[in-house]
Amino acid sequence: MALVEINKETCTRCGACIAACGGSLIIPQKSGYPRIFPGVDQFCMRCGHCVGVCPTGSIMHREMPPEQCPPIVKKYEASFEQVSQLIKSRRSTRDFQDKPVPRDIIEGIIDVARYAPTGHNMQEVQWLVIDDKEDLAKITAIGVDWFRSMADGDSPWAVEMQAVLRMHEIGLNIFLRNAPALVCTFAEKNSPIAAIDGVIALSYFDLAAKSAGLGCCWNGFFQMASHSFPPMIKAVALPQDFKVYGALMVGYPVFKYRRIPPRKPAPIIYRKK
Repeated sequence: MALVEINKETCTRCGACIAACGGSLIIPQKSGYPRIFPGVDQFCMRCGHCVGVCPTGSIMHREMPPEQCPPIVKKYEASFEQVSQLIKSRRSTRDFQDKPVPRDIIEGIIDVARYAPTGHNMQEVQWLVIDDKEDLAKITAIGVDWFRSMADGDSPWAVEMQAVLRMHEIGLNIFLRNAPALVCTFAEKNSPIAAIDGVIALSYFDLAAKSAGLGCCWNGFFQMASHSFPPMIKAVALPQDFKVYGALMVGYPVFKYRRIPPRKPAPIIYRKK
């Protein structure tokens, strides 16, 4: 079959697919039936808008068979109040239980997070999960060496790193916080959109993890070290020409938060027409 076909027997000519196609590859005709642009194979973003919006399932996409496109279940749609509480009650978790996170739980959350939007629907984001205790201990040790390298010389981070090292000396694991898992997004270094896409995907993971009873904390230290510190680059062992675009420490939190602390009001600027 062609990449996209329309079943005229069930098509109601509502025009939803025409309006929803971000590439304007579905064209109206005088008959009211939509027509597929001849260059659809080359220009289609594979976003699935046409398949998802059709009320009668009349759009057939070769790369998105019906069994891969489950219907949206209304009873699972969250209210604004539910989403609001999920987002507002999310906290950075820095105290984790000494309990491993099952891989099927992490994989289930990644399965949700992969639906995060990506530039031009490129879906270039890949995932790295480090959950072996020995590997995490090795990365922590390398991270402390990175702290030392940053605490010396003229680094703008020197003062902060010296303070971090003092905390390490009294037994605090500042680099990975004893988290049982580290979840990272990575992609090609030369991608113009992967840096943003990776952060968006991890943000989705962060919120979905909360609903699964997990806590997360963003780890900028690890991300920085993975970019510039040769021992860390070697330990992370990504394919050549790839880099980490975000990292989350993940585990079961020790504490349960019962109130939502305030945040600064959001500055908003409206532009008058």
